Amino acid sequence: MNTTDLRTLNDYTAWANHLMLDAVEQITVEEQQRETGVSHRSIHGTLVHMLFAEWVWLARWKGHSPTTVLREEDFPELAAIRKRWQQIEEERAEFIAGLTDDALQADLSYADTKGHQHADPLGLLIQHVVNHATLHRGQVVALIRQLGLMPPATDFLFYFRKR
Repeated sequence: MNTTDLRTLNDYTAWANHLMLDAVEQITVEEQQRETGVSHRSIHGTLVHMLFAEWVWLARWKGHSPTTVLREEDFPELAAIRKRWQQIEEERAEFIAGLTDDALQADLSYADTKGHQHADPLGLLIQHVVNHATLHRGQVVALIRQLGLMPPATDFLFYFRKR
């Protein structure tokens, strides 16, 4: 994997996240916050978890290891989630644009939120964020479908074909 590949995956993730957020915007706040039994309680909880993951990993890539998590109550409305997500996407794109292929191979040392130390290749960590987003977008898409609505097609193939 090289920087061009990771830029493409980053662009795909932003594209797919926007489609997902647009779809969630079409459902009521009650439906967004309804307990669903998924790993993060609700569509809203899943979105905040996704936002947190993208924020915390970007911070780690930049040399900071946050010890706190973003909480649902910090983002009570979809508009607040979308606004913060846009900032993260812009910062992430700028960060990735400045990377070299050699930087992707280097281990990045960071601490998780519990203070445990880790070191992994930066390129793999960026791929992890893309994969993590894909997992949780799939959950949100399934929940939208369960509400009787047609969710967006967020597969990488659809992004690739639109390019």
